[in-house]
Amino acid sequence: MPKNFPQVVLVSGNKFHAYHLARGLHRAGWLRRFITTIYDKHETGLPPRLVQQIPLPAYFTLAVMQLPLPEAQMWSYYLGDNWFDHAASRYAHEADVYHVFNHHGLHGMRIAKQRNAITIVERSAAHPLVQQRLLVEEYARYGVRYPLANKHINDKQLQEYVEADYIFVASDFVKRTMIAEGVPEIKMRKNFLGFSPEHFYPGEKRDDVFRVIFVGAISLQKGVQHLLEGFKRAGLPPTRSELLLIGETFPDASSFLPKYDGIYRHQRFVPHSELVKLYHSGSVFVLPSLQDGFGMVVYEAAACGLPVVITENVGATVRDGQDGFVIPICDPDSIAAKLRYLFEHEDERRRMGESARVYVNQFTWARYQDQVIQRYREILKIS
Repeated sequence: MPKNFPQVVLVSGNKFHAYHLARGLHRAGWLRRFITTIYDKHETGLPPRLVQQIPLPAYFTLAVMQLPLPEAQMWSYYLGDNWFDHAASRYAHEADVYHVFNHHGLHGMRIAKQRNAITIVERSAAHPLVQQRLLVEEYARYGVRYPLANKHINDKQLQEYVEADYIFVASDFVKRTMIAEGVPEIKMRKNFLGFSPEHFYPGEKRDDVFRVIFVGAISLQKGVQHLLEGFKRAGLPPTRSELLLIGETFPDASSFLPKYDGIYRHQRFVPHSELVKLYHSGSVFVLPSLQDGFGMVVYEAAACGLPVVITENVGATVRDGQDGFVIPICDPDSIAAKLRYLFEHEDERRRMGESARVYVNQFTWARYQDQVIQRYREILKIS
């Protein structure tokens, strides 16, 4: 292995935070190849010669999602990710380090290890079995069957932990769940994710509506059902308050959305570059996920000066009572109480928002990239 110039092959079939990781590796001069499905043309900072697109699995995934089957979405992930993994493995021989996102790299890792490469798995959510237990319980509560395809996805993810040399995790929450499920702590390296301060910054709110903002998948896992109930129980004046949900609606949302018809506004898609304007219109940001390994939107909203309300299972760290509130999962009463408090205490709401803005300034993508490079140096024993 070249001592001062390791060749890293980075493999990710979805966006996640892979582009930020790729840019950091390129900046260090270590990126051999970034393998993805369909490259996002809006992303900059990576020379085309370093990017390998494998688009067919992505098109296949989209086609399977359209099938009139109750588990089409999960089966599309399972089948599409495995196709992508096999296709990406053609480039494993180029790697001194083969770095994959979870469920996207088992086959490639095996080829890389045959050539004595170091293998790294990126995990940005709770341990799969913790995630499964949370979802099985919540799905049952709402009469939704847990998808069989998830078990196959989990089996592969778990095998990647067994075979990988190292596992990169995004938060203390993720690390705790991994250790609790028996993943050796010695394998893990923690790298907090970040936000782009050039894209997310404070702005002027142009109305007096108390606007609660959620950004993410409209799904049971994200806890939107508890946010809706909490907003309803808060009993805020309808002429002076609004709940705005921003994101794609997942199939399981049909188990709870109809019950709350009329008490929220929904925007299915907002370009990432336009989110800052919506945050400027907000009063508080809420992410009530049952599990969220990090939740990058938390720091984006906080950077815009919003106090945040998150569950204890969201990996993004905020200081309870200073930058907003940290509450238990599946607790609409807590959501209602925090929303009422922030509605009734405008000065405190503004103070928390400013505190959150200052606090998250340390969590930039530049810092994340520096941290990742330091992890590589430690692993490769490069000074």
